Amino acid sequence: MRSMTRPRAAFGAWVNRRLPASETAMVTNFLNPVTTQTWANGRHVVRCVKVIQETWDVRTFCFMAEQPVMFFFKPGQFVTLELEIDGECVFRSYTIASSPSVPYSFSITVKRVPGGRVSNWLHDQMDVGHELAVHGPVGDFNCIDHAADKVLMLSGGVGITPLMSMTRWFFDTNAAVDLAFIHCARTPRDIIFHRELEHIFSRIPEFKLHIVCERDSELNQAWSGFRGFLSEPMLELMAPD
Repeated sequence: MRSMTRPRAAFGAWVNRRLPASETAMVTNFLNPVTTQTWANGRHVVRCVKVIQETWDVRTFCFMAEQPVMFFFKPGQFVTLELEIDGECVFRSYTIASSPSVPYSFSITVKRVPGGRVSNWLHDQMDVGHELAVHGPVGDFNCIDHAADKVLMLSGGVGITPLMSMTRWFFDTNAAVDLAFIHCARTPRDIIFHRELEHIFSRIPEFKLHIVCERDSELNQAWSGFRGFLSEPMLELMAPD
């Protein structure tokens, strides 16, 4: 009983706290259906609100609009960033990694590519508070227009992003989907969203996760799962149906 009553007291204290005027206005705006807008295909200015280090060379950048906007999109679609790099306007497209079930923000996940102009700029310059324009969302590769009861997902490296958006959507909406997700990475330390994947797939019996690593990590991270490159016999073992 003691462990149950403490969270109640903490929650009650938070609810009764008087919010500053600026916070009250923000909360009111986000809950007001009259002022909340819906994202449509076009050009929108957004602000970076969070940067997450996923692996040693992969980061997730989370964005929100200054005014409340519900970012509705189809899981698997992409946006195009409009960036100014060294005085030049540069456009680059990235798949949305988040799910539309969390509608007031969206995120992209970017791997730092040696010599990559945009990926290195994002890793080095994009920080919380930075504003930029995005175009979209667009894309025919999504799980809404191509719905199915049995789904096999295959991804490698940072190519996991559209499938992660779909998986998060299936999980958040309690979709009746028989899902087999197979992801390939070079080493254990290169597995993007590893902890979240394990959490999602541990909670739904119809969701099956299989991760393949080419080799052990150089940091003595031994790998006890599938090893090498994905092959037909391996695929038949993971998803026999």
